[in-house]
Amino acid sequence: MRALCVIGCALLTGCGAKDADIAYTREHMPYSRSAYEDGRAQAEADIRAGRLVLEDYGFPRKGQQEYADILRDRYHVELRRVASDIVGPKTYGHAFGYNAVSEPEIKRRFGSNVLEKAEAEAAEHYDMQQQKET
Repeated sequence: MRALCVIGCALLTGCGAKDADIAYTREHMPYSRSAYEDGRAQAEADIRAGRLVLEDYGFPRKGQQEYADILRDRYHVELRRVASDIVGPKTYGHAFGYNAVSEPEIKRRFGSNVLEKAEAEAAEHYDMQQQKET
């Protein structure tokens, strides 16, 4: 889903290989190199300041609020929404660079599958809430 958001925006804004600032991930998603470096630098500064943050974008996941609550309450990690379903190369580049630094630090502190476990728990909680309401 996130790949479609980035690719769609790239097509709409005319991002092309001619732009020296645009690079591509292994999945062929365009991102701004300068925004990537800015994201890495900001994440490093946040970690030094004692802040753990994940930058989030794209369609909200099932249990989005629950996921944010688990990360905040249990691990003191802020889930920062930087865009919704349309993500441009600069926003994507910043999040890509930021999370390239912050995710390994979060996993180092709390375990290699901490984010996946929190996301699965949030989705399960969301499903249970939905069943209660029906």
